[in-house]
Amino acid sequence: MAASTVVSGTRTLVLEETRVTRYVAFAETAGGFTLPDPARPGGSDLTFEGFEFPGVIESPSVIFFRTRHTGRPTFSVSLNTASLTIFTFTDADPPERSWHEIIPADRPGGSPSLQAQNNQLIFGVTGDGTVTFGDVVIFYTSNELTVKVPLVITAAKA
Repeated sequence: MAASTVVSGTRTLVLEETRVTRYVAFAETAGGFTLPDPARPGGSDLTFEGFEFPGVIESPSVIFFRTRHTGRPTFSVSLNTASLTIFTFTDADPPERSWHEIIPADRPGGSPSLQAQNNQLIFGVTGDGTVTFGDVVIFYTSNELTVKVPLVITAAKA
């Protein structure tokens, strides 16, 4: 919990602000996905859209993921138009790696890198070979302590 202090004469006023680390785990990446994907037209990119960062506050965040590659492809990762990673594999690179990248608090132009709603994460691969990505998780700072879970109420059948 962060605290802001204001001094006024002989009194000290304190305002407490909630600051917790939260994460978004992309469950659909647990088994991995390979790019380029010959089963999809234009299968060199994969986009995750519409996910949320509840209570996100403007501060640096971190993305974690794993890769396994063949050949010498180049891959890129971007989030809401902020370029996070561009890397070209060489013959000397190990076939499997774990990555973590700092997500800057702001994108070029000054808007926050993470938004409360409607985020877009893009993985792309070009060049000779393939990249299998997996276990994608993003850690961020939030001002909300609880997770909101929508309730679904249905009428009981008679």
